[in-house]
Amino acid sequence: MPEQDLQRQFSNCRQEFLAFAKDKNLLPGELDEAKIFFQSPFVKNLIAMGAEHNEYLDQIADTFSAIDDMDIYRGCLTGYLIGLYGESGIVSENADRALCAFFQRILTLCEQYMSLVCTHLGITPSELEENQALMERFFQYSPESLLAQSPDPVKAWMGVSMLSLGLMSRISDNRLPRDLLRRGDNIAERCMYWGSYRDTIGFVPYILNMVEQENVLLISPSTGNGVEVSLKEIDSNNLFFTLLQFTLYHEHLLEPLGARSFQYREIIERIALHEPVDEDEWPEQVYDSGCFGYYTYPALRADGSYDEMSSVWGEGNLYEVPKLDGRFVILLKEPSIQKSWGNAFVSSTHSGLRPCVKLIRKLSKEEVDEWLSKICKANGI
Repeated sequence: MPEQDLQRQFSNCRQEFLAFAKDKNLLPGELDEAKIFFQSPFVKNLIAMGAEHNEYLDQIADTFSAIDDMDIYRGCLTGYLIGLYGESGIVSENADRALCAFFQRILTLCEQYMSLVCTHLGITPSELEENQALMERFFQYSPESLLAQSPDPVKAWMGVSMLSLGLMSRISDNRLPRDLLRRGDNIAERCMYWGSYRDTIGFVPYILNMVEQENVLLISPSTGNGVEVSLKEIDSNNLFFTLLQFTLYHEHLLEPLGARSFQYREIIERIALHEPVDEDEWPEQVYDSGCFGYYTYPALRADGSYDEMSSVWGEGNLYEVPKLDGRFVILLKEPSIQKSWGNAFVSSTHSGLRPCVKLIRKLSKEEVDEWLSKICKANGI
């Protein structure tokens, strides 16, 4: 086909897709079955055009940046396509920016939907959290009954799960959309709340609140040794501990820091790093165990014991650890209780993340002594 004709064909496919996506009159059953949207000829033709002529893939990804002009429900499904294309390396900065703005708009519409349903049920949103029976009534309420009166909130409610899947793909792969959402109106907190109602939304805060890039001092008072490590894309302390222990194992630093037992399992390290693992390699149980007890610096007592309530909680985040002189400082000791964590914490929230813990350097004896002196002074010891 001559290039001019091919370009005309692509232009027609693109215009027909946009016209369809902007049309607020949904197909029968489309609101309940997302596949009706994806199987429509206007969507299939555009996707097929990119599959057959790769030179148009970047333009297709950019086409999705018109998401804010689309019908609310079809915009949500287009957001899913932005994530799907992104997983194949077909990205558009314009689309990423539009996706983040659209997601914030959808959250607001979902909040409006909740208020509408609660009004019809004669309750307040706060009562839902306190009463399981009311929560069940909320979920049993038919969204379609509000469609004619309030189409946009209903469409947002029905489409937000698919939209969240697309958003998760993009924010796990690229810092730009993460930072855009972080500048939004309490997006992480609002998503944490909405995770009780649409579980895919509940994963967003783990990525927005994760450690992008930080350095941490780890000191073992009992051995007088310490190290400095860097963390990148770490969304829980348990993942930090998992990768830290592997890093120290490879650097032969576990024993010098006071570890007494560590079982190295290569397959767990590969899983934690999101490296390819064949199905027949997958272990029956995915877990890791702490070979240290991890404590914040205020945990150290005058008699050398530790306040267990000042442990660094594995389910938490590094940003919950108090700083000393502007630095994150974590104390290591032999664990009083062996703690283990499963698959949800051995690897990060999304496979698009690239978590990493690297050794920067070993601390000198003088540095360790200096930091221990600062800790004792800060704790009034």
